[in-house]
Parts: sequence; C-alpha cells; structure tokens
Amino acid sequence: MIASPSTAHASQLFNVMGRTYVVTGAASGLGLAIAEVLAANGGRLLLLDRDEKGLKDLASRLQASVASQAVDVADADALRQAVDAFISETGRIDGLFANAGISGGAGFGTDAGMTSGQLESQDGNHWRGILDINLLGVLNSLQAVVPTMKRQHSGSIVVTASITGIQAEPFVSYSYAAAKAAVIQLMRQSALELSPYGVRVNAIAPGFIKTGIAGGRLHDAQVDGALSRKIPMGRLGAANEVQGIALLLASDAGSYITGSTLTVDGGALLGPSPFIHTQYTDTAR
Repeated sequence: MIASPSTAHASQLFNVMGRTYVVTGAASGLGLAIAEVLAANGGRLLLLDRDEKGLKDLASRLQASVASQAVDVADADALRQAVDAFISETGRIDGLFANAGISGGAGFGTDAGMTSGQLESQDGNHWRGILDINLLGVLNSLQAVVPTMKRQHSGSIVVTASITGIQAEPFVSYSYAAAKAAVIQLMRQSALELSPYGVRVNAIAPGFIKTGIAGGRLHDAQVDGALSRKIPMGRLGAANEVQGIALLLASDAGSYITGSTLTVDGGALLGPSPFIHTQYTDTAR
C-alpha cells in the first residue's frame, strides 16, 4: 500500500520484487505472458496449469523464484492444496491471476459453428465442462487465496474475463461468452465484499489476442483478416500486450483500483473504424 500521495518513481510504483503471486493457466497464452512479466520484475511465483510439460519448460526458462504444479482449476481441493503449500513456504500471498480458461467452440457467426454454434444446438453437458473451468475454476481460485488475504488485509486478485463477456460476439460460443460475463460479475461482487479487508479485485478483458485458444484459429490468416477489420486499431493483439496492465494491477501503481474491468482490445468495443485501416507493423505501434 502506498503510504502517502507523494509522487513516486515508476520503479517504486510498479515494484513487485519479492512479492508472491499465483498464476493459473500459466503454461501458455496470457497466463504465460503474465508469469513472464512478474518473474522479470522479481516476483515469486506459483504457476498452475493442466499442462505439466508446459509448466516445467516455462519454470526452467524463467530462471526465477518459481514453483509449478499441474492442477486443474476445476478441482477445488487440489487447487487449494497447491496454494496452501505455496503460502506455507512463502508466508503470504500478494496476488492471484485467475487466468485459466478454455474455448467453448466456434460461435454461430463462423463457418465451423454455423450449426453447432446456434442457440438450438446448445448442449447442457458441454456447457458444464466449459463452466467448470471458465467460471467455477475462477471461483475456486479466489476461494483458495481469500482467507490468507483477508488475514493480511492486503492482496490483489485479477481475473481474466473477455470483451465477449461485455458485448455479443458471433465468433465465440454461447458458453464462453456467458461464462466470461459471469466472471465479470463475480469480480464485481467479490471486490465489494473484500474492499474493507484491503483486497482489490479486478478483471482484464482482452479482445482478440493471438494465443492458442480456440484451436489456434486466430493464427489463421483468413480469420485474422476478418477480425482485424472489426478492430479500430486494425490488427489482433499479442499476448505480451496484457503485461503492462497485469503489472499495474499487481503493484502499488494500481492501489486505488478495484471492481474495474480493464479492456485490452485495440478499441474493438468501440465498433469498426469508419476509416481504412493502416497495416501496422511492430515498429508502428
């Protein structure tokens, strides 16, 4: 917590050196990018994912103070045991990034989901599998850290939502969109409850970011082009473009932010730009 409103240097505001964080879904995509930025700035991490090999490869590459364990966030008991062991070792928990999630399949607005993605084709058993990870997995993650954070009277919780939980999007499935909308409200409810304990809860809502989710469809040139035309910035995002907001919310720089959904979407929620898109390059960002 910042002791006074006096101006601080960026190295102080965004300092996470020695702080402890749990990151779920850490072996790939946004979770990997978040783990990388926290580790690069001195954070002490517990990385959780179902992908055991991916976790080991990441932990080895980061060469930082990192522990990892293969855990399914839908398994509340296993998740809590992993987090409790980490807290016993470190003595505290400063932050949680509840990021783990899976695709619900193609939406009704895609060729692949033309039939299976439509409302009358929705299957309750399929939904339960998606909700177990994308919604209940977030709840399980929060419940694993909240008792310790309340005792500490400090902590930052960040959940990975999506702009598809805010605005209807025919590219994604009903189950995915519904889960992400619920995650945003779960964040808001818990932020209200936990604020008196000094615990902040926020959501990062990415737009279309090139990761391996959705079977890697966002790496397909045709899909990329179609989605890019809907985005004012004219391109899909990269996973490392969530790192700045992740560091903001993990550090004292975000000390007065709670109950907020921060979008990282290239302006997608604004609607398509009326102007012809410029083809951006890395150097033009």
